[in-house]
Amino acid sequence: MDKEYIKSLKCSLFDEESAAKIIKALNCKTRRDILRLLEKGPKGIWEIAEALNVPLSTISEHISVLTKAGIISVIRRVSDRGFAKIVSRQYEKIEIKIIQDSAEKNHEHTVAIQVPIGSYSAFSVGNYCGILSEEGYIGGRDNADSFYSPLRFAAQLIWFDCGYLEYTVPFTAETVKNAVSFSFSAEICSESPGYNENWKSDIFFDVNGVRVCTYTSPGDFGARRGVFTPSWWNDGTQYGFLVKVEVNATGTFLNGSMVSDTTLTDVRFFDSNVVVLRMGVDKSAKNKGGINLFGKKFGDYDKHIVVMVSDKAKTV
Repeated sequence: MDKEYIKSLKCSLFDEESAAKIIKALNCKTRRDILRLLEKGPKGIWEIAEALNVPLSTISEHISVLTKAGIISVIRRVSDRGFAKIVSRQYEKIEIKIIQDSAEKNHEHTVAIQVPIGSYSAFSVGNYCGILSEEGYIGGRDNADSFYSPLRFAAQLIWFDCGYLEYTVPFTAETVKNAVSFSFSAEICSESPGYNENWKSDIFFDVNGVRVCTYTSPGDFGARRGVFTPSWWNDGTQYGFLVKVEVNATGTFLNGSMVSDTTLTDVRFFDSNVVVLRMGVDKSAKNKGGINLFGKKFGDYDKHIVVMVSDKAKTV
């Protein structure tokens, strides 16, 4: 499996505003050159300017156009040069549909909610665990009681060797009634002492108490600094892989590949306006290698857990 989940930016010519921004962003050789440079990973704006031999002010204008189109993201980080703008590519594929399909005619759209990693509603973890905010430890290290702390809502990195975290996510009755798919994504990796990039862990995902799939993380990654990981954190784990699970009427998909025939009906999705998502590592797992869960201020992705429901609204 690739180290990153290959994300696709999709738009339609019938969504005039979004399509115009994307087409404008790509209709320039310099901006396409910028995207090619970002293929190997995030770069500072000054690095891009030097590599393309283009004035920094001009590169900044191009970066602004790409950002408005949603193709890249920019963050400010402390560097040897003071505060630096770091540019990251958001997507690896862009699809523009030129035919209006039935879903679009019925105004299919997606409701997305970012769920902070510290907002779990239930948990069970062993004593090998920890929670970090953007500034430091919450409640100390290897202390399961710290998971009760009200400061946990500021969590940006959570780890434990076995157990689970459970999140309760509400949606409107209309969204649930018309749902065609439910999905969630999170940046995760295994958890070993320090870090070990060859440290497998079987991380499970349950929806409403039903096991939908298990993702085998290949390791705990710390050989390089995470794009958003604070400069003070040097104790092991730095980043993870973005993992996406989708459940629809056909089955369950892990990073785009079908892994079971468990459907929305099987997970009783339509029985309630609240979805209960659980993730963790079983004590009986074949690869009991723990879990690291990243928030938007740690790792390689500036987001918490993202939960989405695609629903088909009534035709106007």
